[in-house]
Amino acid sequence: MSSVTATSLADTLPSSVPKLDASGLNWVVFSLRFQDAVEAKGYWGHFDGTSERPSVPKPEDLPAMTADAPAPAAPSAEDLAAAISQWDKDERSAKSLLTQKIPDSALMRIQNKKSIKKRWDAIITEYTEKGAFAQMDLQTCFLESKCPDKGNVRQFLDELRMKWEELATVGVDIDEKDYHSTIISSLPYSLANFASNQLAATKLYSSTKTITPDALILLISEEYKCQQMQCSR
Repeated sequence: MSSVTATSLADTLPSSVPKLDASGLNWVVFSLRFQDAVEAKGYWGHFDGTSERPSVPKPEDLPAMTADAPAPAAPSAEDLAAAISQWDKDERSAKSLLTQKIPDSALMRIQNKKSIKKRWDAIITEYTEKGAFAQMDLQTCFLESKCPDKGNVRQFLDELRMKWEELATVGVDIDEKDYHSTIISSLPYSLANFASNQLAATKLYSSTKTITPDALILLISEEYKCQQMQCSR
């Protein structure tokens, strides 16, 4: 592999790292995947500040000379210049990695910050808050889902399951208890009673004392089909 190709790969993030949504909706997943990818490339120290730009050490920062070991020599001018040049190069690469995955609006707000650490700190401050609000709105909308009057219940439940899976991909965790409650409260009266009875029976007779949401949706869908057939007769 040529050095040009290797450099290009080092400065490119994998497709598994999503682009940060301007609303902050996918902040949790983005931040986890972004950090993993940047750590793998060896640049994370520039983001968290643990990798500092090399400089000539002050005498008081050097270990004291002892009888057993002389004081270490300061780095030569050539070594220091090479270390600074490499650090600056890595800093530019780190900035490039961040630029690839944030929205243009965020880039414009952080462009005047000199170091990648200051840019990343600004992104964390803004999108942690944005992400929390966006996820709260999505969670509320999901928990308040209602099947439309005279709507197709099977189709509605399929869409509800898809929404639940989509929420999980952006870091919104709806636990099984809340999922069960949402399914029941979203249904027409007759099907809600049926679903509640299924949950009650499971708690009494099942060894696990619960039923998975997917299994509950399947039972409700079958009951809905039976009710539709009875109405058609």
